[in-house]
Amino acid sequence: MRNQHFLSLVAAVALTGVALSACGIGSDDTPRNLPPAEQQQLGVATDRSAGAATGTARVYLLAPEGAGQSRVLQAVARDVSENAPDVISELFAGPNAEELVGQFRTALPTGLRLLSATRRGSVLRVDVSQELGELSGEALVAAVAQIVFTASELDGVQSVKILIDGADQQWPAGNGELLSVPLTLYDYPGLVLSSQPAYPAIPTPTQAIG
Repeated sequence: MRNQHFLSLVAAVALTGVALSACGIGSDDTPRNLPPAEQQQLGVATDRSAGAATGTARVYLLAPEGAGQSRVLQAVARDVSENAPDVISELFAGPNAEELVGQFRTALPTGLRLLSATRRGSVLRVDVSQELGELSGEALVAAVAQIVFTASELDGVQSVKILIDGADQQWPAGNGELLSVPLTLYDYPGLVLSSQPAYPAIPTPTQAIG
């Protein structure tokens, strides 16, 4: 009788093991290649618009407007190589989904294309399509400033010459003056949101207790 009970217990354990192995995911004894459809690069997000960019490249967008403040530019990060064509192309792509929610905007016109971005000494020559020349007034100043400030983030770039379809142009500085020379950051004073922390408050004088 005792032997019969022991055999029944062994059979029950064996059946349980078979059931569990049928439901579980078996482990591989040796490494195996994944099919291409199942492969994904490690550390690379598949949705570019999900979350804020964290790269070291920076582009300049129109910052959210504060109460009583005129609109200024602010740098945002981009996950691209820090070379001129990649960074300028990212600028032309405009704000990502999260930045749009945060009310960042761009003055650059829809459909604007980068034709080339090449260095000549410390001058970056940025050749673009004709849509940029269709802007006017404050929108044109802001758009040109976005290109100048973004390009000036690149190593070795001190000034920017913007062309349309390979042709030289005159562009407005921050004060509206038309310039035919390469543009610099100093042509657009006060147009960028400063990252400088506020000065500490002056401590209130206290009377010494003697």
